[in-house]
Amino acid sequence: GMMGTAELSIIEARKEISKFGEIIVKLYEPVPQLLHATEEKKFQKLLKRVAKYEDMTDRMELEIAKYLSRASESELSNDASRRVRSMLSIISDLETIGDLCYQIAQNLERRRAIKAYFTPELRQNSELMFLAVERSIENMTKNLNSEYEKVTLTEAKDIEEEINDLRNKLRSEHLENIEKGMYPIHSGMYYNDLIHSLEKIGDHAFDVSEAIVMES
Repeated sequence: GMMGTAELSIIEARKEISKFGEIIVKLYEPVPQLLHATEEKKFQKLLKRVAKYEDMTDRMELEIAKYLSRASESELSNDASRRVRSMLSIISDLETIGDLCYQIAQNLERRRAIKAYFTPELRQNSELMFLAVERSIENMTKNLNSEYEKVTLTEAKDIEEEINDLRNKLRSEHLENIEKGMYPIHSGMYYNDLIHSLEKIGDHAFDVSEAIVMES
C-alpha cells in the first residue's frame, strides 16, 4: 500500500521481517527430521516442505528489499538510514539461513542416495548440533518479535559460543575417528559438511540479533 512517513515504513518493514523470521522457523523444523526419516515417502514429503519454505524466503527477501528501497527514495534522517541498512542486513542473513537449510536437505538427500549411513555416534552428534542451532533460531525470532530497543546480545552470544565449542569438539573427534577408520570416508564427508552448514546457520542467526541491536 501507500507509504506514509519514513518512520511508518520502518515499522511496517519490521512487521514483515518478523514474519520472515517465522518462515525460517517453519523451514528449519523439517530439516533435522530428514536425518531420521527412514521411509522414502516421508523423506520426500519433508524435502518438499524445505523447498517450499526456502522459495518463500527468496521471495520475502526480494519484496522487503524492494519496500525498503522505495522508502529510501524519500529524504531519510541519519537514524532512519541506519535502520534501513540494518534491516537490509537482517533480511540478507535470513535468506542465507534459508539457503543453508536447503543445502543441508540436499546434502542429506545425496547421502541417502548413495547409502552413506551415519553411525549411531554421528547421528547423536548431529542431533546435538541441530538442537543447539534450533536454540539460536528461537532466540533470533524472539528478538525479531521484540521491541528492538530492548534486545540485548547476552543470550545470543552464549548460544553462539556453545555452537562454536560444540563444532570444535565434534570436528576434533571426527578427525580422530577418520584416522582410526571408525566409519567410511564418504559418510565422514557428509557429516563434516552437515556440521559446517549448521555452524554457519548459527553465525547468521547471531548476525541478525547483532543487527537488531545496532538498529535500536
